[in-house]
Amino acid sequence: MNTQLTNFGDNVSKYRKLRGLTQEQLAAKLSVTPQAVSKWENGSYPDGSLLAEIANVLDVSLDVLFGRIESDKIDFSRAIMHDIRSYPESERTKRVIELGYYILSAFHENLAEDDIRFPAHMNQESFAQLRTDSAFAIERLNPDTQYLFFQAISPEGADTYIEFGERVCDLFKLLSEEGALRMIRLCETLPRNFLITVEYLSNKLKLPKEIVSDYLTRFDHFGITWQLNVDLGEGPVTAYGYVHNVPVLAILTLATSVTHFISHRELEIDTWKCGPFRYGSEEEKRAAEAQNE
Repeated sequence: MNTQLTNFGDNVSKYRKLRGLTQEQLAAKLSVTPQAVSKWENGSYPDGSLLAEIANVLDVSLDVLFGRIESDKIDFSRAIMHDIRSYPESERTKRVIELGYYILSAFHENLAEDDIRFPAHMNQESFAQLRTDSAFAIERLNPDTQYLFFQAISPEGADTYIEFGERVCDLFKLLSEEGALRMIRLCETLPRNFLITVEYLSNKLKLPKEIVSDYLTRFDHFGITWQLNVDLGEGPVTAYGYVHNVPVLAILTLATSVTHFISHRELEIDTWKCGPFRYGSEEEKRAAEAQNE
């Protein structure tokens, strides 16, 4: 067999996998069949007119594909950005979720690369979950709602950022009230820069004005809403703007997953030995901080 062709096929396979692409996905990008990609990787040779496009999609030079040089210097961060941008905007979120799955799979040391496949068919709510001493992550895989949450844990522990104080407790108290959740849901249907009033929310939610006013005051305490006084010629009116706050949506999304028990995990990496927190209470944390000053 021609050594050059063997190198070519091996390198197509190598850089396809490095880009997190299946044979089917590479074929779709090149407008060829998956069988064609399989033949290239097993010693066949593509039409010469495809070579530049193959190199572009795999983000390597032709010299690398043909084995003339061992490798290009690859900036994987930029390669991922390039990969996502190569998809139509409507398909980019799906690609991010797929890449997230491969990234989490990388923490599974004993999982062979060829065995890693984003689940194509799911008959139940499915997740990928990671928990190590340096990070934890959760990814929902079902196409109706997909998300990826990844948090690194510093050597000093998650206590360096996560708080258990009064403000956090107040936020959870607020979000535990059905009326507050209904208000968030309604406000998340509104367009950008849409001002609302107590009267508007009271009519829409069928809630007393004093309760609506209380929720708005408490929302303002967390920057979820902001207040504006306007005069439309008939006296001053208090209007409110709703901040379309991503962390609030994330809290509600993750809370829903918790209530579903996260029972089916397509992928699970669970190698942690040390919990994410270093202190059992705020008092322990403050005492340790004072000792280190």
